[in-house]
Amino acid sequence: MKYGLFLLDDEPKPTVLPDRKQHRQRTTPTTPTTPTATWRQYARRSLGTPFPASTPVSARAVDDQGDRYRELVQKAQVRLGGVAKDKTHHTRASACQAYAHPIQRELEETRLFLSKLSVDKPAPLVKSDVDKNVADTLAKVEQMRHDFENQREQKQKANEAEKAEAAKKVQDAKQAEEMKKAEATKKAAEEAKQAEEAKQAEEAKQAIEQSKPKESSTSEQAALLAKRYRDMYSELMNDLAPKIRADPQKRAHCFKQRGLVTRGVGQLKDSWEFIGRTADSIKSILSASTSADVQDWMLNLVAKSLVKQAEREVSVAPHAAYPLAATAVLVMQAYPKLADMLMVRLVKKCPFVVPQYMAKQPGQNTDDFIKAAGYRQNDDGDIESEGIYAERMTGMLALFAAIVQMPDIGGQPNPFPVHHGWTWLARIINMPPRAISPLLVQTFLSVAGPTMLGVYGRQMDKLISVLATTWIASVTGSSPLAVAGKSNLTTFIDEYRSSGSIRECKGRVIKTR
Repeated sequence: MKYGLFLLDDEPKPTVLPDRKQHRQRTTPTTPTTPTATWRQYARRSLGTPFPASTPVSARAVDDQGDRYRELVQKAQVRLGGVAKDKTHHTRASACQAYAHPIQRELEETRLFLSKLSVDKPAPLVKSDVDKNVADTLAKVEQMRHDFENQREQKQKANEAEKAEAAKKVQDAKQAEEMKKAEATKKAAEEAKQAEEAKQAEEAKQAIEQSKPKESSTSEQAALLAKRYRDMYSELMNDLAPKIRADPQKRAHCFKQRGLVTRGVGQLKDSWEFIGRTADSIKSILSASTSADVQDWMLNLVAKSLVKQAEREVSVAPHAAYPLAATAVLVMQAYPKLADMLMVRLVKKCPFVVPQYMAKQPGQNTDDFIKAAGYRQNDDGDIESEGIYAERMTGMLALFAAIVQMPDIGGQPNPFPVHHGWTWLARIINMPPRAISPLLVQTFLSVAGPTMLGVYGRQMDKLISVLATTWIASVTGSSPLAVAGKSNLTTFIDEYRSSGSIRECKGRVIKTR
């Protein structure tokens, strides 16, 4: 067990007391060279001698010196107390007491000396007039600062309010300007729309005026052919349609099969495989007819679907006419009556397939004449523009041209062969042209021209020369339709003369698969 610097064992050991002088020299620090008054200044003093004179020290220095001596005494007392409890170590305890006695005496002398020292204490502060003036000045400065902050804040708020007001005025002016521009744009659009409607109405009136009775509006044979097809349409609507509607079974059968036909025609693709499947499906539908009336009505519906698809699709994509024509020829090979049904539907919507420029008959009102000429009217009674009308007419004419140029398929002849195309081209050249005539001729030549040139050769070349030398020059009128048609047809013929071949329409050669 340890007690400070002494080790207590079971057997006492001889005590060797250190030399007092050497011990004091070892433990006592040297006197510092600095003039600072610390406890080391008095540590070398011999016992019983007076303390050296010095200047008064601060209270903190005195406290530090007292703490140092107090700590030494406490350590000695601890050691003495621990040793005194063991009677067997009386010698060691006596030695410790002899060692601690001088230290305790020196501590008492130091305490007595320190008690006599006077420590200067700072005098209490007294607020003077200067301090009061300073305080007043500081208060005024604080008030000025507060007033300045308030003024700056008020000024900042005023600036922000002015900016907000200015921004609001700018925004209001901008909105007013935009509203004014919008109203002006709307007014201009309305005026442009009214002008366009007036222009279309004027063009329609001009077309109607041009279609009034003329000596050569069509050839005698063409007029008879057109009358024959219109009579057939009247028989269909007045005789056959009531029979189908009167029989519920026939009506239900035709309604169901019509959907299949329409779907098949609408999904046609530029592929012989797909065309063959569609034609076989249509022939299967026709063969399933329960009576001759049902079959005639279904042939009418097939022709109607083909013409409607041409009117809608071929008008914007002329190459789409070839799959429709191939399907029609395949079905006509099995059902030749479909050729007449197709012409009935074409003549009803597009009299130019005859060709025939419709003339207003005596006693015929304008609405009936417009309908007979193939024009469309909206619910408000407005007639479609010449541009839209021309697109629809060329789409249906392209189907007619694609059918007549179609070669034999599967070893069977085309029921509507190419000589129908020659007849159409010869008739339209021998008729006084209208504004739409150049566009019709170019559409026919681009679709059926290569086949006709291969069949008729030199005769076809002479016919094209007549078009270039005399017929195009006879087209009168300054309407956009007439001007554009003449220019495009002239370019088309010039390309033929320079190359010796007619530029064929895209899609004329149908893919094998």
